[in-house]
Amino acid sequence: MMVTLRDIMVPVEEYSVVQEDALVKHAIEVLKKSFYKDEHGGIVGHRSVLVINKKGELVGIVTLRNILKAVLTKFDLPDNYLWIYSVNASGGNMPVKSIMRSTRIAFVDVDDSIYKAIDLLLTKKVNSLPVIEKGKLVGIVRTIDIFGIIGMLL
Repeated sequence: MMVTLRDIMVPVEEYSVVQEDALVKHAIEVLKKSFYKDEHGGIVGHRSVLVINKKGELVGIVTLRNILKAVLTKFDLPDNYLWIYSVNASGGNMPVKSIMRSTRIAFVDVDDSIYKAIDLLLTKKVNSLPVIEKGKLVGIVRTIDIFGIIGMLL
């Protein structure tokens, strides 16, 4: 049986989503709602939040790493990170659109091969890819989702 991106992706309805004008602290709360402890006590949950515009179109992704950078105060950051801060906003009060990764950097179509997704994950150095169908966001495929079926690919 051939496994497709549709088979392994997380449907958008089941993933964390925020508006591009939402504040970073709101994105943190949305992500926290996805966290739970598994049977071994490990924390499981989404490692990113999808960012949509007012039309409901996907415009970016904010990762845990983006959030960690944003919540640091500018006094704790080396000079090369000061670009993150605007004059009036810092940390949790910044809009997520100011720290998100644009989806134009890396995404896949639902009909693309799993091998194309693997190639993009590696070449773009990302851990998740939005999955698009006819221009509309339908899900997200993560490194862990592909790893789950890696034996079938060998």
